Amino acid sequence: MTIFSIPQAALDAQATATHPTTSVWVSANAGSGKTHVLSERVIRLLLNGTPPARILCLTYTKAAAAVMQSRIFRTLSSWSELDDHQLQTILSRLENKPVNAQKLTYARQLFARALETPGGLKIQTIHAFCEALLHQFSLEANIAGHFELLDDISRKKLLQQARCQLLIHDDAQSLLKQLFKIISEETFNQLLHEATQKQHEFSDFLSFILYENGEEQLRQLFNLAVDETHQRLLEKIKQTALLSPHAMKYYQTNGNSKAKNIIADFLQLVSTSDEENIITLVSNIYLTTTGKPRDFSRLFSNKSDEIWPFVQKEIEKKQNQLSTLLEKYQCVQLVTLNMAVFQLCSLYLKIYADLKKANGLLDFDDLIERTLHLLQRRGASQWVQYKLDHGIDHILLDEAQDTNPAQWQIIQLLAKEFFTGDSQRTNTRTIFAVGDEKQSIYSFQGAEPENFAKNGRMIQKQIQHVNEKFEKIQLHYSFRSTADVLKSVDLVFETPENYKGLSADNAKTVHEPIRVNSPGDVIVWDVISKQTSTLPDDWHSTVDHLDTPEVRLADKIATTIADWLQKGEMLPAKGRLLRASDIMILVRKRDQFVPALSRALKLRNIPVAGADRLQLTSHISVQDLMALARFVLHPKDDLSLACVLKSPLFALSEEALYQLAAQRTGSLWQSLNAHASSHDYFKEIFENLSKYRALVDQIPVFEFYSHILNNDKGRQKILARLGPESNEVLDAFMDYTLTIQKTGLPGLQAFLETLSKNEPEIKRELDQNHEEVRIMTVHAAKGLEASVVFLVDSGSAIWNSHYAPHFFKLPLNGKQAFIWRPNAEFKTKPFEKALSHLKESAEEEYRRLLYVGMTRAEDRLIICGYSQKREVPNTWLHLVKNALKPYAVPTKGPADDIAAWRYSITPSTSFPIDQKILGEASQEFPPLPAFFHHKIPAESALPKILKPSVTNFATDTDSEIELFSAQKILNVSPILEAKNTNKAFSIEYGNLIHKLLQYLPDCPPEKRQDYAQQYLNIKASHWDDTKKNNALHDIWAILDNPHLKLLFSDSSRAEVSLMGIVKIRGKEQMISGRIDRLCITQDCILFADFKTGTPPEDETAITQNYWSQMALYRKMLQTIYPEKTIQAFLIYSQGAKIFTLLPKKLDTLLDEIAL
Repeated sequence: MTIFSIPQAALDAQATATHPTTSVWVSANAGSGKTHVLSERVIRLLLNGTPPARILCLTYTKAAAAVMQSRIFRTLSSWSELDDHQLQTILSRLENKPVNAQKLTYARQLFARALETPGGLKIQTIHAFCEALLHQFSLEANIAGHFELLDDISRKKLLQQARCQLLIHDDAQSLLKQLFKIISEETFNQLLHEATQKQHEFSDFLSFILYENGEEQLRQLFNLAVDETHQRLLEKIKQTALLSPHAMKYYQTNGNSKAKNIIADFLQLVSTSDEENIITLVSNIYLTTTGKPRDFSRLFSNKSDEIWPFVQKEIEKKQNQLSTLLEKYQCVQLVTLNMAVFQLCSLYLKIYADLKKANGLLDFDDLIERTLHLLQRRGASQWVQYKLDHGIDHILLDEAQDTNPAQWQIIQLLAKEFFTGDSQRTNTRTIFAVGDEKQSIYSFQGAEPENFAKNGRMIQKQIQHVNEKFEKIQLHYSFRSTADVLKSVDLVFETPENYKGLSADNAKTVHEPIRVNSPGDVIVWDVISKQTSTLPDDWHSTVDHLDTPEVRLADKIATTIADWLQKGEMLPAKGRLLRASDIMILVRKRDQFVPALSRALKLRNIPVAGADRLQLTSHISVQDLMALARFVLHPKDDLSLACVLKSPLFALSEEALYQLAAQRTGSLWQSLNAHASSHDYFKEIFENLSKYRALVDQIPVFEFYSHILNNDKGRQKILARLGPESNEVLDAFMDYTLTIQKTGLPGLQAFLETLSKNEPEIKRELDQNHEEVRIMTVHAAKGLEASVVFLVDSGSAIWNSHYAPHFFKLPLNGKQAFIWRPNAEFKTKPFEKALSHLKESAEEEYRRLLYVGMTRAEDRLIICGYSQKREVPNTWLHLVKNALKPYAVPTKGPADDIAAWRYSITPSTSFPIDQKILGEASQEFPPLPAFFHHKIPAESALPKILKPSVTNFATDTDSEIELFSAQKILNVSPILEAKNTNKAFSIEYGNLIHKLLQYLPDCPPEKRQDYAQQYLNIKASHWDDTKKNNALHDIWAILDNPHLKLLFSDSSRAEVSLMGIVKIRGKEQMISGRIDRLCITQDCILFADFKTGTPPEDETAITQNYWSQMALYRKMLQTIYPEKTIQAFLIYSQGAKIFTLLPKKLDTLLDEIAL
């Protein structure tokens, strides 16, 4: 195993990036340690004294957040176990300066501080952050406080409802008639899908285009003059198309046999007035089927006379004129159709939004849009920023290149208060972002790679404007890949045509390897092309078993891997044998190659994780369970019953099924019934199926399938036949049954219909720790790595206009417009320009995908591919082959007819082979115990939790807030404050007194007066002197009361939480609450609860809820301390009114509490 050292330049760059008082913008190469830098920066922020709750770290995925949090906690927890010398060495190296004993003590406390922070360290995705923010400020955001996130199932259901409502809506009928003349149902569904995908951008555009003279603006976009109306253009097209009399006569006289149809069209054009006929005839006459001008010279037999040049000139002139007129005619049509589509989409999106609102649901796009609206909303935004100003000091952003424009706006608004000079906080506040434009591959989610550099410049300008520290850093050093892999990447992206669009600078890549002496290589296999072949005579062979290029390549890869694992291939850089988990196979898309490769690997007994995504209904085990459902619902469904009998659940042989089916006179079910009387095996199957038919009407869907898979060992049978990967599929299927059972219609029929219609997809996280070969797309592999990577080029076209969106983004008067193109026949200049831009962007992202795929490899990279008959230029394989072949040497390929080249710059080193090959010895496991196959009996539920506290006085969840920090306590949103000023003041008054009663007893008696006055001057500076004096009077009246002396003594405690189970009227009840003040002496217990409302005249006027609350607290304390006398006090802060509650009355009240 090779050992490498880290250059000082790399360490210096990381130290600068993690400095806790400097805002940093990091551009990092693949494998340069972005996660390490982020984690270390968080640790240094904590070490610098930043409370954990004041750090916000936004990651791109939940998995990345979990990895980062795990790293941080692992580091912090290890510090608590080190001795002083070890910890001092680590901290000195981390902070690049000596540390004292106080710092060592503080560092050891960080793990506990991070764990005990309310809500934990905020390391989360931006969607999770937005969700939490909207729950916190639901009123200001104008959404339901109990909102839930839409899952895929509910979303599909709502969209289907919205579509159905749109189709029957009165306002949509004329629009639908207009559109369905030119589009199909499939195009209509795609149109609605795209509108939903861009719902918030699209809604903003619709509100502008439908209500701000939008039709005129669209006409300007297509360069239509005022007089170029639909009817005038049609008349002009017809008149222009007609030939002059002498030209027409010449045409009729000299036209050859091919001209007859054109002459007939001319004659028909003269007499017709139908719009569709006119356009069709003109197009047939002057244009070819591809839309190009027709060559009329081919239609004349005699072109040598003196008249032909004049006729030719007239025809060419008309062709040029008609080309312009027909395009303008298309543009007029587009304006009309687009206005209809805009109205239809506006209605559809409103229906969808109303359905979400009625059900209290938000989707992921809503989280971003609502948060952005909240932070921009006048009045409410200042309140939100004020509250956030108390809670966020440092923002860290991971994978910044994949952040879309709306998310960037949120981050900029969050960071705006950092650099305005208006913040309530005086400490240094920073923003940190790390990203790599070369790895921006999520354009379908709205990511724009150029925004990374653009936002970096904007943040830099804001920070430098307030004279704060800012650094831009490049992380060129790579810790992941060998020098061979990195150099190959640089060679591929060395030429301008290859590095175009890779970054904002449009510069070639530069990678500096840390693993300079680690041996590695890059191997290029020549493309496997389609060969001319005949279909096999064996009709049993499936299509994917034919000798297609993808099947051949899958076979070669599987054979190569099998050879490695069997012969003990070494990983020289790691000094050990290659394992299955070291191998990752990357594809551009999930086509037929993926199942072919998975099958080829399994045939060679190579463990494979399967695809990273799987459509649930495409898996054979789920299809068998669906067939079982169809049979029990419809016993005469012979095909479904046959599928069930052949499935692992019953494993009927071909011969036995033939015996049942071949000579039957009735249904297959009837035949099984008849054979059951004479064959024990058929009898057992018949009895089980009869039992399932009876069960389906008695229990819910989840319990039905649970009985089959668990009680009847169906899962065990399926796994035995289909392998362990089916386990995850069955888990996902059972989860789906439970979800549908909760949200959908009851019954197996409704479930089956929903499952068939929705076709849910499993997104699987492939675990690198499992001994399995991983197959995934390059998109899914982002952030992952493997010792050996196969990068497979499918040879398909980089760009295809068939995949172009229906709505094109076009600039319109300084705004972004979405213009609909019904089909490819509408070839206007704005669309052609937009298509050209889309093609260029797709090619740039294609090259960025290649960069991501190549940089996943640690030691060995193999680039291979297949193609059909027509090869596509500039594919991954072509780019790599052309760049590396001049520097590579020929090597043995996977087959004699497949050439290969090897590129390597690091000398290989021989290592002794370890004779102990992992996984070579098969492990035998004992049989599962019997109880494993039986359902565990349900445990009795815990008692319902009672929370007796009826008022929550908590004003700040931050446990580290200082009593005299320069912050005002403001607890009521301005949205509420304007409507209920008196109530707001009453709450604020009570909270202030509550805080003082909590903290003053801990202060020296001689300083309490000064502290209280200072506190009110800071926290209640907006109060007049009368209010402050009243507050001080009430505080001293309570603290100096002789009956409460023990409650505010040194032995007392504030804010004491209690939780436990007590018996009330013979019934166990769980109680959870918090006592404002508690004192426990040797003989007695005193406790008090503070109230802010208007105090009652006497004890009889105290509200029943307060009596019940105190009675439950007393009962809880009595359960814990049965030998002590317990006295309860109710203290009203206004007027300092104190009630001593009699124990006898509190005990009596327990029998009256309604549980």
